[in-house]
This record gives sequence, structure tokens and C-alpha cells, in this order.
Amino acid sequence: MSALLTLERVSAGYGHQQVIRDLSLALGEGQLAALIGPNGHGKTTLLRTISGLLHPSGGTIALEGRRLDRLRPDQIVEAGIIHVPQGDLLFPEMTVLENLRMGAYLPEAAREEARRLEEVFALFPKLRDRQGQLAGTLSGGERRMVGIGRGLMAGGRLLMLDEPSLGLAPIVIDQIYEAIATLRASGRSVLIVEENAMRIAELADVLHLLDNGSFAWSGSGAELLSRPESLAAYLGA
Repeated sequence: MSALLTLERVSAGYGHQQVIRDLSLALGEGQLAALIGPNGHGKTTLLRTISGLLHPSGGTIALEGRRLDRLRPDQIVEAGIIHVPQGDLLFPEMTVLENLRMGAYLPEAAREEARRLEEVFALFPKLRDRQGQLAGTLSGGERRMVGIGRGLMAGGRLLMLDEPSLGLAPIVIDQIYEAIATLRASGRSVLIVEENAMRIAELADVLHLLDNGSFAWSGSGAELLSRPESLAAYLGA
């Protein structure tokens, strides 16, 4: 399988504080890869670096061979990487529909807006009923659905999700994971940050364990599920 996303010895951080160090990975077309590990060890920083919100201090990032690490965030979106950040980050005084349509601002996405809306509503049926409701009045789970849906409206080759289940009730987490499973089954390439390693292991093709800014372990979901005790110290199990 040829790589869609390639990172080679990527380092990044904030000011003089280096958070991630010499990270390399390859994500294939149609794969779901998960970043797992303790809080504060670089998972969100890595997503922010890929999407251009942080500039790497070293290394290269490429999408199908095209260098991204020198591009602006808007250029990276145009190249095909969509980043759904942690938290809601919606426009609370706008309706659900208006928030979703904000994701379809690129020319190609605008042309396909109606079709993509139907895809989002099929993935999250509750949003069809809520489309005229102000985003600020939604429940936490509904806001998370809108955030993911807005990212899907932009299209792209790779969808990056930062802790999509964070702070949600178990029944809502099940709904979010059903949607992620549907995306994976449709062939969508996904890179996801998730604290619940055992849950994402059921879906992921590959998992990367980040510890102090470096990969301490990489392997398949099946490998993690077959010997979770080997990673217990890192995962807090």
C-alpha cells in the first residue's frame, strides 16, 4: 500500500519547548491510524503540526509526496487534510446548518455542498432535525457531531480527529464511534487522537503510542488487544 501521509523525523513545539522529537510515520490510503498515550505527551501537538498550526522545527511532512511543512494552514486544507480540533469550536450564534456550511468554503466543496450535507445527515441523523437550531443550545454530543460534520463538509483526503469522544456520555460515545466505523468502512483515511486505547484498537489499522514526544510503540489494534499488559504503564491500565 502506498503512503498517503508521510512524516520523516518531525520535531515541533512551542517557543523554546520542544514537544515532539524525530517522529516518523506513514499512513496508507483508506487506513485508520490512532495516536494514543498519556496527556501532555505530544498527540495534539502532532496534529497541529501536520495541519500547519505549528511549524516543525525539523523534518518533513508530505501528502502523496507533496511537501506540506512549508505551507499555510489554508493551503494544507486545500491540499486535502482536514483537522477537527479538540472541543467544540462552533459558532454558537449560528444554526447547525450554517455551521456545517462553513466547512464547504472551498470551491469544490461548495459545488458539492448539497450532496455532502446529505452524507453528514446520514451519518448523524439527529443533525437533520437540529439544522435550524442555534449551535450554542445543543448538547455536548450534538456539538461534537456538528464539529465532525463541518470537517466532512470540507471533503479532503485525510480527516484528523482530536479526541472526538472527550467528555461525552457513554451512549453518545457509542454514536460517535459508529460514525467513525462508517467512515472507515467507506475508505476514508483517518488519523485520530484517542485516550481510550482499547476502544480505538477495535477499529484502528495501526496505533502509535506517544510518550514524552517520541513513539514508544507502534503496532496493530489486534496486537494491542492481544497483550494490553505490555502497555499498561503507559496507558494507565
